[in-house]
Amino acid sequence: MAKLADDLKRLYNNGSIITKLIFINVAAYVVLYFLFLAFPNLESYFSLPGTFKEFIFKPWTIVSYMFLHGGFWHLLMNMLWLFWFGQIFLLFFNNKQFLAVFLLGGFAGALLHLGVNELLPTEARVGIIGASAAVMSIVFAISTFKPDYEIHLMFFGAVKIKYLAIIAIVIDIMGIAGEMKNGLVVSDGVAHFAHLGGALYGIWFGYKVKNGKDITRSFNNFLNNAVSFFGSSKAEKQRAKMKIDSKYNRFEKPGRDKKSFEKDANQIELDRILDKISKEGYHNLTKEESEFLFKQKK
Repeated sequence: MAKLADDLKRLYNNGSIITKLIFINVAAYVVLYFLFLAFPNLESYFSLPGTFKEFIFKPWTIVSYMFLHGGFWHLLMNMLWLFWFGQIFLLFFNNKQFLAVFLLGGFAGALLHLGVNELLPTEARVGIIGASAAVMSIVFAISTFKPDYEIHLMFFGAVKIKYLAIIAIVIDIMGIAGEMKNGLVVSDGVAHFAHLGGALYGIWFGYKVKNGKDITRSFNNFLNNAVSFFGSSKAEKQRAKMKIDSKYNRFEKPGRDKKSFEKDANQIELDRILDKISKEGYHNLTKEESEFLFKQKK
């Protein structure tokens, strides 16, 4: 048991932001599952409420709702989509941008859910839980940035990720239409509007970054300042001072000469490989290119 705990701790510490978020979601599901069995009313303190009036008194729920799930399959599907599309996202962006898009997409989904609920009959205003809105933000961010990137699916072969994103959004639109049929508004238990809010934020991020603007910069600066304020070690404060290089969407330390950064041989090779992946797919990389990419991700 001690060895398993050590292995899991090592996996968490050495893993990407995707690994960390999956760990946090699974841990939250297991712990809260037993807590909710003992205290059934506790869930309402962590789930996003159905109205702004309730939300005002529970503002923390805009974060906590993203780490709760209604069942094992709900958790599994969200984590699988997070893993699949997250891996592609991290080919082009970094961990901090990933976390920002995940959280801000979750916030956008929550706000759209609350806003739409204000227009619905009282009986239709329900609370929500789940990471789906945040995951949709990642899905649509990378699908907007690299719509023609291909992944290989069993039985289907190579499929462009933009088509998977379209299918996901169509399902939600159909769900909304089904909830409102015959002039009635009845929830089917799925937070469709929250999904749309997350997707819209992801599209916005992808579109803006294609045009040279990283809209997560201010949020990451806020997180950096928070780390700097609460960090107790010199190393933590140094990390908090790191900034984004707008050309490469990577974090570089202050004082580093930008021209030397652009001429860096490793960066040039990495850009070439990423362009090749976007045009030809990951499976067409040579052994040397795959090894180089693996070393850079470390």
